[in-house]
Amino acid sequence: MREFLDWVKEWFGSELPDLEIFPSGKEKLRACSRELRELEVRDFTRGIYIAKKAPYGFIISIEGSFLIGRGARKHVADISDEEFRRWMRGEDLEKDLPEKGVYLVRYGDLFAGSGYYDGKVLRNLVPKVRTLEAGSP
Repeated sequence: MREFLDWVKEWFGSELPDLEIFPSGKEKLRACSRELRELEVRDFTRGIYIAKKAPYGFIISIEGSFLIGRGARKHVADISDEEFRRWMRGEDLEKDLPEKGVYLVRYGDLFAGSGYYDGKVLRNLVPKVRTLEAGSP
């Protein structure tokens, strides 16, 4: 968890002081409030999935992008209305961003997960099951 929190602070300039971050499955992280973490309940999975370790950092989920994005001061890619529609269909976007790496994708006040910028294209890291089908409005 320390590795993730340090990476978030260094890469995005954001901190998550009010959350408990804990492992959940292979290379995955979940988050919940400190109060929920203290409850002894075994019948459901606590918290929300926020990230998965990747060779280049972490893949941030849509929910994780909201939590981290609130305080992010860098590595946030703002997208237009048309780009948002394409992004939510699972498409990659050609962008001109400062450096290679993971970016939070923001549309207005909304965060739409994360992407990996390879120097030319922002690769969509949103799982296909969470994207819209082609032909959707």
